[in-house]
Amino acid sequence: MMVFIYAVLIFLVLRFSVTLFNFLSNPKLGYYGKHFTDKVSIIIVADHSGANVQGLLDSIEQQDYIHIEVLVQGHESETELAARASGRYLLFLDAATTIHRGLINSLVYRTKVFNLAVLGVLPTLKPSNVLEYCIYPLNYFVLLNLLPLRLVRLSDLPAFAAGSSDCLFFDASVYKGYNWHRQFGKPGWTGTDMIKLVKQQQLKAEVLLGNRFVYSNPGVKDLEGLAARLLANFGSNIFVALIYLSLVIAGPLFVLFNFDLALAALPIGLIFLSRIMIAFLTAQKPFFNVLLHPIQMLLLFVLLLKGIWMRMLGSIKTKK
Repeated sequence: MMVFIYAVLIFLVLRFSVTLFNFLSNPKLGYYGKHFTDKVSIIIVADHSGANVQGLLDSIEQQDYIHIEVLVQGHESETELAARASGRYLLFLDAATTIHRGLINSLVYRTKVFNLAVLGVLPTLKPSNVLEYCIYPLNYFVLLNLLPLRLVRLSDLPAFAAGSSDCLFFDASVYKGYNWHRQFGKPGWTGTDMIKLVKQQQLKAEVLLGNRFVYSNPGVKDLEGLAARLLANFGSNIFVALIYLSLVIAGPLFVLFNFDLALAALPIGLIFLSRIMIAFLTAQKPFFNVLLHPIQMLLLFVLLLKGIWMRMLGSIKTKK
């Protein structure tokens, strides 16, 4: 029993340390004043039925970058659109996103300076109801207390990978040379998998928080997709995800009910401070994150179990 309690406390301290590193290193996409003239092909991914791209198109029109072409996915695949694109860079955007002025110049600047093959941007989420406030922060909660985001670029190891398919910026010549979406265009792929694939080719990749440049409001209809993204934070490893659930959800409850209340202030304090830091990093409301933490952890438990179940079913079908 005591061994489990110590394991929970050590894990909470380690999680807090990772969150603190992310908070101090501030891995956000910054604004850079330099302007460029390289042509950028924006590919709007709207493969789900009934996708409304008008909001994204309106935000593209307000960009201060004029050297662009816009391709909207209809019956064509992403690979076919990329083949038609004539830009020096390719910017893949999900139909549920909107972008703000300065984004494209910042992406080009960052890609040139660090010689990146791909730059992934995690969009700032815009919840509009209580259910979305409960669900939206979960992926960033898991990601930012498990992975020092700066290590995606600083380390060559594919294990240090994260990402979102909502916003991916590629060097077009490298992208077309490797034809990444043709290799990895199957349903259910995630931005994390794409970043990992790029790093496996010994190419440079970076992932940053969207700051005030990219926003997303995908809704909560695609729970299977959210469950898959949550599981992707663990490399889609079922065993690791189960250990995480036991230490993050069952562990604090066990400590709270079986430990000295005075000492229980340690895990409570670490969780509280972690939620505050993650909220500021991702432009969420700190008060809501703290208040809704118990509900969010329950939903995290349910969604991760759903992701694990989907992964197991997929493995069984593959073997058949």
